[in-house]
Amino acid sequence: MRIYLDSNVFISLFEREIGRNTRGLFVEAEVFFERVRDLGDVIVLSDWFFEEVKSKRYHLKDEIIAYFEKIGVKTEIASSGGQIGVREHIEMGIHSADALHIAIAIKDKCDCIVTFNSRDFKKAEGQIKILEPQDF
Repeated sequence: MRIYLDSNVFISLFEREIGRNTRGLFVEAEVFFERVRDLGDVIVLSDWFFEEVKSKRYHLKDEIIAYFEKIGVKTEIASSGGQIGVREHIEMGIHSADALHIAIAIKDKCDCIVTFNSRDFKKAEGQIKILEPQDF
């Protein structure tokens, strides 16, 4: 399975984030990455993903890739030019940053997007499956 990763899952892991009702987002992220590794699935990362992580956590692209290699998770870098379809998703009422993630995931033929903000992606569910880490 090819899984497009929203940056918030990676960021939650390193920020050790706790969600509502003391939901351990970082624990869910950790378990998700273990499951991906065990199933042999591929995490697809985009330049937009790397930019978002860099702006929040200051991790560079090479550091992120090295982390995934260290934990044994296969990664693939999305092809550039994922702008096709962004406008369509914005017109559906999806925030521009999320619309870019959706466009890239669809263009790169990902099976799903994994995010902690699934409600922000709901309007695109007919085009690509949207999952939270705990539901993967």
